[in-house]
Amino acid sequence: MKPEDAVGLVFALVIGVAVLAIYIGLIVLGVKIAIRKNRSPHWMWFAIHPVGLIITLIVMASLPPLKRCPQCGNTTPERARLCGFCGYNYEAAFMAQQPGVYMPPPQPNVYIPPQR
Repeated sequence: MKPEDAVGLVFALVIGVAVLAIYIGLIVLGVKIAIRKNRSPHWMWFAIHPVGLIITLIVMASLPPLKRCPQCGNTTPERARLCGFCGYNYEAAFMAQQPGVYMPPPQPNVYIPPQR
């Protein structure tokens, strides 16, 4: 092996390791974005392919965040007033934490049809 070949091999190895480090770093970034937005980090399995990595990062960055219901643990949109699964009232819980704010007693979850 010639010295020029060894230098070329080392250079190719360094470039390959740098590209792999950047690729793995982008996957970790996508997982952190998903966790921060209360989304499933398993979407990053699409990142096995480089095109899937780019698409998944764009989708994760553009999706709105979700919030987790303290009563049932399911996720709902960030701007939701009620949990879509158990009916937990986020606004009432927020208002109950504010000092000096009157809160009427909770109403039972009984549907009363409108009068005709």
